[in-house]
Amino acid sequence: MQRTEGAEITSYLVADPRMAKESGVRVSHAGGLISWTMKSTDNGFLNRALGFGTMTDATPEVLDRLERRFAAARRPPRIAVALGPTPRNAVRLLERRGYEPEDGTEEHIYCYDRRTLPRVHPIGGLTVERVRPEQAAEYAKIAFASFRERGPWFRGIVETLVRRRAHGRSLSAYLGRIDGVAAATGMLFDVRPVGGLGNGSVLPEFRGRGIQSAMIAHRMRAGWERGLRIFFGQTRNPASAHNLEDLGWRRLYTEVDWVRTT
Repeated sequence: MQRTEGAEITSYLVADPRMAKESGVRVSHAGGLISWTMKSTDNGFLNRALGFGTMTDATPEVLDRLERRFAAARRPPRIAVALGPTPRNAVRLLERRGYEPEDGTEEHIYCYDRRTLPRVHPIGGLTVERVRPEQAAEYAKIAFASFRERGPWFRGIVETLVRRRAHGRSLSAYLGRIDGVAAATGMLFDVRPVGGLGNGSVLPEFRGRGIQSAMIAHRMRAGWERGLRIFFGQTRNPASAHNLEDLGWRRLYTEVDWVRTT
């Protein structure tokens, strides 16, 4: 699951090589960890590490290397800790080194691995289409409405990502329309053997109709047709979590950012 999460986030950050260079993006997979730093923003979601104690051993040496990466980017060390899967010795090491969990950073990680796909009720007027490169700007405009807290740069990154990659196998982007009007978005990342769902959004005026659930089910069906049988989802939104659970997804764990405060 963390490998899939890492692939999704990395896809956004390196979508435009020129923009990535100008923004000071650094992505590292050294030692089995995944870490991202970005000099142009202090957004914690884009300046953190993933996999400490789960994808790699939790040793002082690993933590030393990770902290040097953050110091080089002039960012405070920040590590997303998977509550439950992360061994207790990893948590104790972070505590000894002055790390504390940061309130408000919870990300719930969901998995779907049932033997059959979920059923959803038809939504009147809803059509779902795979986005073509020339539709990237329209897609990004709709998606940004639900992710404004990530800043205006996010819209440009989404547009570039869709234009450059969404016509291949590794990434598919979908646009949901109600009676022809763009209303919802969603991506499917092919990170075999896992299908990662991301960038799910519904415009406020169209919420409450079951559109998000239909968009989730559509992407799962697309992945199923490609042979994918395990799906990844991530959210901090209670409504989105409820929709996933209604479709039979199960919460695997919750990630919380631990930040060094001393």
